[in-house]
Amino acid sequence: MICYRRACLSIALLCFCAAVASTAWGQNPPAPQQPAPAPPPAQETKPQNPFETVPESQTKPGQTQQPPLETPKPAEQPKVQPGGQVIEDIQFRGQRRVPVDTMRALISTKKGDIYNEEDLHRDFMALWNSGHFDDIHLETEPAPGGGVILRYIITERRVVRSIKYGRAQMLTVSEILDRFKERKVGLSVESQYDPNKVQHAAVVIKEYLAERGRQFATVQPEVRQIPPSSLEVFFNVNEGPRSRSARSPLWAIKRSANAT
Repeated sequence: MICYRRACLSIALLCFCAAVASTAWGQNPPAPQQPAPAPPPAQETKPQNPFETVPESQTKPGQTQQPPLETPKPAEQPKVQPGGQVIEDIQFRGQRRVPVDTMRALISTKKGDIYNEEDLHRDFMALWNSGHFDDIHLETEPAPGGGVILRYIITERRVVRSIKYGRAQMLTVSEILDRFKERKVGLSVESQYDPNKVQHAAVVIKEYLAERGRQFATVQPEVRQIPPSSLEVFFNVNEGPRSRSARSPLWAIKRSANAT
């Protein structure tokens, strides 16, 4: 009997504990389990901008940074300009046939004048327009006692030593020279070489041959060097065929008279 009562009491106690537990479970239900948070996405690394990066100052607080010291550069020497200086001397170099007095007479600047660029330019053009020179170069040099020295470096035009007319049978040399004088060609022996005069002479010879019935004649000038500074002008003449309309007894008589 005693055992039976103890069993009933145990069962009643278990039922009471189960009721209390169910009541507590209903009032405070367990919180639902949340999933673990996902890791944040990896950020892309951008290239560092050198203009955004400021170097840290190496100076300590309260200390001012001194600028770097630069080595002083030597002062440049100003170029000496001859303007305003006195012309101590005027020299000429390279001339052979043109006298120095002739060249001094062509220029207006004299010894003792003040150096002036405009005056020297006029003197340069006066020498060039004289027609005696192929090249002119002006140099300046400081004078020993002060002032400046002017020096003209010149190249004279070459001289015509001889003139030859190859294969010219319809014209004599005297006739050609007379025609040169009539047309004012200005080409002669011992005269200074001028290419324009040579070309003019070739045209005059060709026109003269056309008057003699050689309308298809050709005249080609050639210049040959004679050392040291002389030239020989050679006219290569090809008279060509004779025109029928140009046959005249008057020309034959004049030709025979010149030949005698």
